[in-house]
Amino acid sequence: MDTEQHTKYEESIEDTSLWITATPTAAALALPFYIMEAGHFLARHDYMVKRTYHNSFLLLYTICGEGTLSSAGNTVSLYPGSCIVIDCHTPHEYYSASKNWDFMWLHYGGSGAAPILNILYPESKQPILPADPSRFEEQLTALLKLTQRNDIASCMETSASMHLLFQVLLFSLLETERSHQKGTYSADIDAAVTFIRNNYSRPLTIDDIIRDIPISKYHFIRLFRRIMGITPYSYLMNYRINRSKILLHSTNKSIAEIAETCGFSDTSNFISQFKKHTGIRPTHYRKDFSWNDAG
Repeated sequence: MDTEQHTKYEESIEDTSLWITATPTAAALALPFYIMEAGHFLARHDYMVKRTYHNSFLLLYTICGEGTLSSAGNTVSLYPGSCIVIDCHTPHEYYSASKNWDFMWLHYGGSGAAPILNILYPESKQPILPADPSRFEEQLTALLKLTQRNDIASCMETSASMHLLFQVLLFSLLETERSHQKGTYSADIDAAVTFIRNNYSRPLTIDDIIRDIPISKYHFIRLFRRIMGITPYSYLMNYRINRSKILLHSTNKSIAEIAETCGFSDTSNFISQFKKHTGIRPTHYRKDFSWNDAG
């Protein structure tokens, strides 16, 4: 990864600001995350960036002062200790909202960029408050140093470090939601998961799952997706598919028997769902795991 550190700026930032550009190598492009530009800006009151498109994703972390960000019709304030991640492929702008705005930033890409954004923000985008701001700032500083190196080891380390960075953000988000719910939602989701696992073999609806849980259907679906990463229906289907895999490679039951045992409405539905989730038909999966297969 070729890199360059800029020492002169046309933007409204102090000369002590740090701005690094990097051109990812083929090896870096194959990784889940890679950095294209990064920096630590001490922005003046008139600093502003406005774009209709930029081929990257952007992470902004405010150290001191205040900034404002508008993206996808959502405008938020960026206070000290807050972080936000956006998709720059859509129109966006951000600017100083105080006399000075001290912030760190990363323009990045990679196969994990879009999926992690969806995990962090299944709904509206709001600033995230890392549980340990000092530690988070240290992690960002280390990433800036890594970006200035150009060997394969640093590319691998950069990708891994960014994964840890996003993990911190996700855990901070979940902890914030837990505090807003007074800790009750975790038990509700656990109860729903247990119910699904104990009753997956029979027809189930959302109403069945939340029958003994004092929560609205809409709120339950939102919380379940937030905590588990998928909807209750998708979780149920995944669980059924996983149970069917065990039966396919550990028993001689017919496809129809396995379909019924695992809660599918009929054999054709089971075959369709299995192929949708695994890419192959149940019979092919069974053959792949057959100990008697000479191949």
